[in-house]
Amino acid sequence: MFIKKVRKSNKGSGKIYEYLHLVESIRTENGPRQRLILNLGALDVPADQFKELANCIEAMLTGQNQLFSPDREIEKHARNAVMRIRAQKSEEQDALQSGRDQNPEPDYQTVDVASMQAGEVRSLGPEYVCHSLWNELQFNEILMSNGVSKHVLPLLEALVVGRLISPGSERHTWNWSHDLSAVYELSGPPLRESLSSLYRAGDVLFDLKEQLEVHLARRERDLFSLPERLCLLDLTNAFFEGSANGNPKAKRGRSKEKRSDCKLLTLALVVDENGFAKHSRLYPGNQSEPQTLEDILEDMIRLHPGLSRERTVVVDAGIATEANLALLKDKKFHYIVVHRGKADFSAADLENMTVIREKQQYRIEVVRKERDGQAMLLCRSSARKGKDFGIRNRQEQLFVERLRYFHEGLSLPRRTKLYDKVVEKVGRLREKYPRASKLYDVEVTPEEKPGKKVKASAIVWRKKEQYDQVAQFDGCYVLCTDLCNLSDKDIWETYVMLTRVENAFRSMKSALGLRPNFHQNEDRADAHMFISVLAYHILHAIEYRLGQCGDHRSWSTLREVLSTHQRLTIEYNVKEQDRIVRRHVRLCSTPEPEHKEIYRNLGLKDEPLPRKTHTVK
Repeated sequence: MFIKKVRKSNKGSGKIYEYLHLVESIRTENGPRQRLILNLGALDVPADQFKELANCIEAMLTGQNQLFSPDREIEKHARNAVMRIRAQKSEEQDALQSGRDQNPEPDYQTVDVASMQAGEVRSLGPEYVCHSLWNELQFNEILMSNGVSKHVLPLLEALVVGRLISPGSERHTWNWSHDLSAVYELSGPPLRESLSSLYRAGDVLFDLKEQLEVHLARRERDLFSLPERLCLLDLTNAFFEGSANGNPKAKRGRSKEKRSDCKLLTLALVVDENGFAKHSRLYPGNQSEPQTLEDILEDMIRLHPGLSRERTVVVDAGIATEANLALLKDKKFHYIVVHRGKADFSAADLENMTVIREKQQYRIEVVRKERDGQAMLLCRSSARKGKDFGIRNRQEQLFVERLRYFHEGLSLPRRTKLYDKVVEKVGRLREKYPRASKLYDVEVTPEEKPGKKVKASAIVWRKKEQYDQVAQFDGCYVLCTDLCNLSDKDIWETYVMLTRVENAFRSMKSALGLRPNFHQNEDRADAHMFISVLAYHILHAIEYRLGQCGDHRSWSTLREVLSTHQRLTIEYNVKEQDRIVRRHVRLCSTPEPEHKEIYRNLGLKDEPLPRKTHTVK
């Protein structure tokens, strides 16, 4: 084997391109000729290292470890070339064996056991499960029907599946798919495998956002027989690493991850009562929650007319304004929302509450009133009661301690005494501890005989009359609905389904790489977020199907269990007719009982890929 440089010119521009070809000399009827083994592409390798690279490739193919190159770059190029050669040889032999018996007779050979080596180990188990759901959800069909080339499909699948198995940036996904995963052995190799092509693949997915979400909603409904009676809506945000000055949607706002130092991007998500995503939309990071409902409803009516008729929308208090309730009524949606405030419930109503659920950990009590065609349900949760008390009590302690500190400072040197400054400090304290501030009246008293600068003489605080009543409402919240025919228990159980959206966000943030976002322009940042939404479709389909079989483990646990099922290459020397040849066998590791159980519950075979063999003579 040897390497030669080939120059080709572009007829249109006249530009000359240089490639490296790995060739070998062969004898033919017309004399010696050179046969192309592999086009190595435009590698940056000096001419004086061509021989070293060719020797390294030949050594890897024949198992001669002593001939490996000490240069890490040369060895890296050689390994990539060997992987491509083996793939070509395997395809050729598969084509020859395609018409033969798939269960051949045992093949006994004389093998040099000392020559056996194992290498090219790649993760297979998680990829196999995700690839099967990718096909079952018919991603390829909807993509090709919208004009996407079949040669790009492996890149699109690698982007989404990579977000499930090894979440990170597109650069991280490129390294994962090339060096750590067998995803391309399942999906087929892409026509062009480069980092730039992976970025462009993300753009393709986001350009087809509406078509993909409509298709997935319909496919999941048919596949899992979903009733789709509820629309659960909520918002979350993800932070950017970097300034993101090229993204007009990157804004500073209230970060749910407490990253106030970063700009944010907001994701609105609609899921059904079974947790399947139906629609998503991206907003600026400082988007107000109440303003999003009208946009989402218009999208739902336009893209999912069947889902938007006579359905029930469930939202939390942040979105449930009076204007939004009027909007839901106008659009013919039923609703179950958290009412802001305690409506017209009083402390006396707390004495008439009935228990609708009771377990060792918590108890739910409710009392109901109806007016103007709406049912108002006052709910009290024992678990939430402890939380509310803890937050309020802690704020109250800090609030009173700071007031006492300000008051004592009026008689101490080098402490704030001016009346205006003290009033300003008290105002800031009220803003910092709003729950405690509502429970106290605070009065700052000025001096009776003020001088040029008015000083404060005292700070007095006292509990308000409703102090005890506020404490009685710890753990309480009010649900409002137009579905007056539902029982108290049905209303509450429907509302708590809102946790399905929170679970979806939790999955995206913890297992699907939704945050942080490293992209600095709008299109790429939007594509990054949407890839996580697509990955959630596959994740939830896996968890839902396994849950129907009694396996309620999270995807993170399943991914860890399946990671030990791998694809690898075994090499060994075989003696054939007084000649030593090198055999390469690409095969799957034997699935363990836990792997088989997961595959069986998902309706998959135990062996994801067939065995492939080629021989180097």
